[in-house]
Amino acid sequence: MFLSYDPEGDVLEVVFDESLHRAEQVAYKLRQGMVLYVTTGGLKPVQLTIVNYRALAQFPVIHFDEWQALPLADKKSLQPLFTSPPISNFLKLDPETGYGHFPSPAMPEILAIAA
Repeated sequence: MFLSYDPEGDVLEVVFDESLHRAEQVAYKLRQGMVLYVTTGGLKPVQLTIVNYRALAQFPVIHFDEWQALPLADKKSLQPLFTSPPISNFLKLDPETGYGHFPSPAMPEILAIAA
């Protein structure tokens, strides 16, 4: 796993498995500025990109409106990814309501110090 944070652009990149970067992938937009990349074959998480991370982390609840717009079949196949690590370590999403949050409120401060 690899974390990269750009404080100037407020962009967090979480690479779950670098060895999968060459695999065929599909991108799922969860909300504006938030994209999850997974392998097409086994739906393994490859990367999560979050624009405006620090700003979003200040909200107790985030609406994942693009998640709500996904076809039901896609949501059903992706749902297990959001309820287990590694994605659940960075992002909590209720697949039914489309609302969620970042589980670690201190992460923006940690990333700012590390940057």
